[in-house]
Amino acid sequence: MIIDSLPTDDAAASEVLTDAEIGLDPGTTAPLHFTPAATWSPLVISFPHVGLEWPDDEHQPRPTVDFARNADLAVDHLYPDAALLGAATVRARFSRLLIDLNRAPDDVSAALVPDHPAPRPRQPPWASTGGRSPPVHNRGLIWRTAVGNVPIFNGPLLYADLRLRLRRYYDPYHRAIEILLERRLARFGYAVLLEAHSMPSSVPGDLVLGTFEGGACSPELEALALVALSTPGPPGVSLAVRLNDPYRGGELVRKFGRPEHGIHALQLEVNRALYMDEASLQLRPEVSRATNLRGESPPASSLSARSPPSSSSPSSPSSLWGKPGSAAQRPQIASAISGAKAASAVLPLALLYRVRSLVAALATVSPRLAPAAPAAPAPGVPCPPANPTLVASSRGTAHFGEPLCRRRPRG
Repeated sequence: MIIDSLPTDDAAASEVLTDAEIGLDPGTTAPLHFTPAATWSPLVISFPHVGLEWPDDEHQPRPTVDFARNADLAVDHLYPDAALLGAATVRARFSRLLIDLNRAPDDVSAALVPDHPAPRPRQPPWASTGGRSPPVHNRGLIWRTAVGNVPIFNGPLLYADLRLRLRRYYDPYHRAIEILLERRLARFGYAVLLEAHSMPSSVPGDLVLGTFEGGACSPELEALALVALSTPGPPGVSLAVRLNDPYRGGELVRKFGRPEHGIHALQLEVNRALYMDEASLQLRPEVSRATNLRGESPPASSLSARSPPSSSSPSSPSSLWGKPGSAAQRPQIASAISGAKAASAVLPLALLYRVRSLVAALATVSPRLAPAAPAAPAPGVPCPPANPTLVASSRGTAHFGEPLCRRRPRG
């Protein structure tokens, strides 16, 4: 297991996931990077599509495709303060072209895995042709072609090989999230999962919040997340925020979001052009600078293991933004923006502010907090209750992957 340890004495930073706990076969390579939080909170953040590696011992040779263009490349760089804000994070190590961790295990095309006993390929809700859904042959658990219609397979994939991928890469990732959520449910009485993704700029909107159309989290938490994403920060830049359109959340949100059991799941899709050049795949300098201020400097095309900075570092948690809601936050951001030469330089800062606001809101939400005077929302944005009801149900342990409850809309 690859663990990026946070150098602090807080007990939360000592959290570990062992190979045995997540079901890894002895001697196999861990399919994920785990970073514990600096302090306890109910929040877990998952990055299932950032992986760029291919296993050396995989039966199928590494495809001759550009892995970076088939990933949510460097989206984890938008969350440099996640651990310091209290979020434990899980990042995929291998490319989604090996197996897509955010798809159902039976979301497979029979044309690709002909000996699969019960394939159930899903149709994306936004894909339709004349009112009829076209056949699904790609973008499920296993992709036939990469972005740009580049072939990945020369022939069919055996069901035995698919099961091996599920056991070695898919199941351990899902089990890791399950364990982390169960620990937080036991500690706080509720837990929150944030699925972090990015989308091409051709998709409408700048930020898309997915809650499985209200079925994966409480209405109060959904409203709180919308306010965090919609309220302009000191840059004063407007970003287009959409809810469940066109992304409502993938398999991880559907599977783990069980608000009736006190487990809430949300997905955030970010317009990739806001933080990188989509042609060169280079991070915007403002994003790189914010990352470097926290002691990190991996290139945009590399997602190697790294250690978050110590909370005592003078430039780590608040060197650019200040603590959430602090008086120091506004002048520091304003100072950063004053050096921006164009609007294109302000947009990444606005994005970083919105993402950080969302993480801070989800990490600190608590039904035990006394109601506080809510901040003034942006025009047209509903203000959520100051004290969201996130207390776990008394009906017992959550059963991950159970059929949708009737009261949960399918969308």
